[in-house]
Amino acid sequence: MRIAVLIIAGLGGLFGVWWMASAPPAAIVVGEAAEFAAPPASLGAVTPSGDYISLNTERIALTLPAYDEVVLNAEESRAYITAVDGWFWQVDLAAGVAARFVDVPLMPAGARRAPDNDGLIYFCASRLYGAEYPASDRVGLYQLDVDTKEVTPLVLDVPQAPAPGGAAVVYLYDGGPRLRRDEASEENSRPVAFCNDLDVSADGRRIYFTEPFAYDNPSMGGAGTYREAIALGRNGYIWRYDMDTDEVSLAAQNFTFPDGILVEDNPAGGVEESLLVNETVKFKLVRIFTGGAKAGRHETVLENLPGMPDGLDRDGAGRIWVGMIKQRSPVIDWIHNNPWIKPLLLRLPYDLMPSDRATSFLALSPDGAQPLFYSAHDGSVLTEISVVIPARTGLYLATVGHDSKGLYSVPYPDGLTP
Repeated sequence: MRIAVLIIAGLGGLFGVWWMASAPPAAIVVGEAAEFAAPPASLGAVTPSGDYISLNTERIALTLPAYDEVVLNAEESRAYITAVDGWFWQVDLAAGVAARFVDVPLMPAGARRAPDNDGLIYFCASRLYGAEYPASDRVGLYQLDVDTKEVTPLVLDVPQAPAPGGAAVVYLYDGGPRLRRDEASEENSRPVAFCNDLDVSADGRRIYFTEPFAYDNPSMGGAGTYREAIALGRNGYIWRYDMDTDEVSLAAQNFTFPDGILVEDNPAGGVEESLLVNETVKFKLVRIFTGGAKAGRHETVLENLPGMPDGLDRDGAGRIWVGMIKQRSPVIDWIHNNPWIKPLLLRLPYDLMPSDRATSFLALSPDGAQPLFYSAHDGSVLTEISVVIPARTGLYLATVGHDSKGLYSVPYPDGLTP
């Protein structure tokens, strides 16, 4: 009996040591139960029979590795692609041939062509989970000149801001923490931790980018993203870089894993007053008002989506296309409704967690409120859709699934050609 007691005590002690040693970062705070409703009934009316991707995907440039974004030149004869190997690749779309183009810091991710200069591409660079990089490479917002292949850092540091957590905060256009780039110091700024996605104002003078969280050496994918998806922490930031003033300012904070972002045009002209942002791990699209009559507020546009909305893009008709990188499941719904299990899940090794291959994509009305098309995919062709990129001839699908090869595309669904 005494031996049994000693064994039990020893095992309890070992469990206690493991429990303390495996604790997630302090920024991960498990909140109250979150109950997600069934996906919008309006999706059913716009979901075709069959798996649209399995039935319609074409693939070219078969040497291209997995990638996160596709940027087309104005003529749509070439594509510049942010690949997981840390390079921009160039694809000759007519010939279907891919080649490495420019080696950039870390892994290039979200990217946009400058609306006022076809020769410039703005992109995020961050660490990819499991990859190793030179110590000199820095996370941030960069510019690529496609004619000279010159890569220029734009934002590597952001102003100190209030600690994350608590209610979501939206700052007026000129009201958030701000900093001129040449005034950055250790006292008034910190390095960008995670530059995930971006969009550019219509006049090309302001770039907005999302930072889903900024602690514990974050990376694209991996343990940090998993923890955020489990805990639903309010650790995200949305930043603005103004080229005219050379200032970085905070547009919003305390959103849950803000990822894809779109700048919305101001109907009255002038500086934009609202942004569309995905809260990826909450299956939700929100609108953030930095100006106008609703300045400082935010509103839900669409919620309870059937997958995790990742990147956002618009076609020529203004419709919004959404890559749904991973599907929602009854298991994740149960976890969020039973938060008592989360402290245990947050301590388990990420590499032991199962990963579903299913993914999907979605088209929305220009205001983001009305589904126009939806199709889930079983993962037989590609396992993750991070962004849907509309072109004149069809839709390119970005996929960061490491077993993917080539540039994927599908035709526009009936009735949705720009």
